[in-house]
Amino acid sequence: MRRLLIGAAVAAMTVATVPFASVNAADTVEGPRLHWNFSLWGKPRASSTATINFAKYLEERTGGNFTMTIHWGTLSKPRAVLDGLSLGAFQGGAFCASYYPAKLPAHTGLDLPFLPINNFQALQGVTEDYYGNEILQKETEKWNSFFHMSSLLPLYEVVGKGEPPKSLEDWKGMRIRALGQQGKAMQKLGAVPTSVPAPDVYTSMDRGLIDAAGFAYYAHESYRTYELGTWFTSGLDVGSIACGQIFNIDAFNALPKQYQALFGEFKDSPQGYPAQIEAYKRTEEELPVKFVEKGLKEIKIGKAERDAFKKVGGEPVWNDWVEQMTKEYRYDGKALLNILLTSAEKHAK
Repeated sequence: MRRLLIGAAVAAMTVATVPFASVNAADTVEGPRLHWNFSLWGKPRASSTATINFAKYLEERTGGNFTMTIHWGTLSKPRAVLDGLSLGAFQGGAFCASYYPAKLPAHTGLDLPFLPINNFQALQGVTEDYYGNEILQKETEKWNSFFHMSSLLPLYEVVGKGEPPKSLEDWKGMRIRALGQQGKAMQKLGAVPTSVPAPDVYTSMDRGLIDAAGFAYYAHESYRTYELGTWFTSGLDVGSIACGQIFNIDAFNALPKQYQALFGEFKDSPQGYPAQIEAYKRTEEELPVKFVEKGLKEIKIGKAERDAFKKVGGEPVWNDWVEQMTKEYRYDGKALLNILLTSAEKHAK
C-alpha cells in the first residue's frame, strides 16, 4: 500500500482551487429565512472544504434563505464543541473524537492505527457504515447532536525536531503529538504521546514542549510544523483521525422537511465528499518535495519497517481498545471492531 490517499492541496490555496458548481435555479427549494452558526478552528484548509461548500450549498439551494456562517475559532475551543452543541449555543461544529474520547468512546474506533483502509472511497464507506450503527448514534445523541459527514482525514505522518529516528528504538522517549489510539500506538513504541489540539501544536513545538507531531501532510502545511522540524516520515501511514461535521438535533428537527433533505443530498453531490477527496489531491506528491526543499530530512519507511510498527503498535492497540470498550463502557468491543474490519473488507478496492 503506497498510501491511503493520494494527496492534498495546501491549506487555503486548496480550498480556493476546488471548484464549486453553482446550483441550477430550477433546483432551488423554497422555505423560511434561517441562519445557522458553525464552529470550526484554525483557518480554511483542505479538510474544511466540505464544510465551506456545505454553507454555500445551503445558501444556493434555498435561494439565499438558509445561510450558515463558519466561525473560525471564535465560537468554541476544539474540545468544547460537544458542550456548545448540547447547550444549543450554536447549530453545528467540527469534531474530532480523539479530543474527548470519554465523551464519544466508540467513535474512537476509526482512530485505530493501521486499519486495513487503503483509499478515500473505502474510508468514506467505512465511516458511513460505522457511524450508521445504533451505538454510535446513541453516543452523539447524548450531546443532543448527530453526525453529518466525515472530513476523511488522510493518513498521518510525523514531523519532528532534532536527530531523526533510524530504528524503532529511536522512538523511545520522544514527546509526540499523537491523538487517541494513534497516541497509544506511539506509546507502545516507547514514545510519550500528548493530545495537543491542532492550533496549539506550533507553539508547543516552538517552546520545546513536544519533539514531534503527527498530522496529515496538508495539516503539517497548514499548521506550519515544517518550519520548526528537521525531519519527516513518509510511508509510516499510521492511520486517519475521526473528524467531521456534527449538528444539534433540536435545530435540525426544527427545520422544514425540504431543508432537512439537503443534508443528505449534499454528501454525494459534487460539492460534498467528491470535492473533499479532490481537495487532498496534491499532498503526497508536492508537500514532501516542499519539506525537503525547506531542509527537512525525509525518513522513508519501507514495508518491512512499517510491518514492524504495525506489529508493535497496531493489533495490540486494537485488542486494548476492544477490552476498554467492553469493560469500561460496556459495549461489545469485538462487535464494534468487527464492523470496522468487515466494512473495510467490503469497501476494499
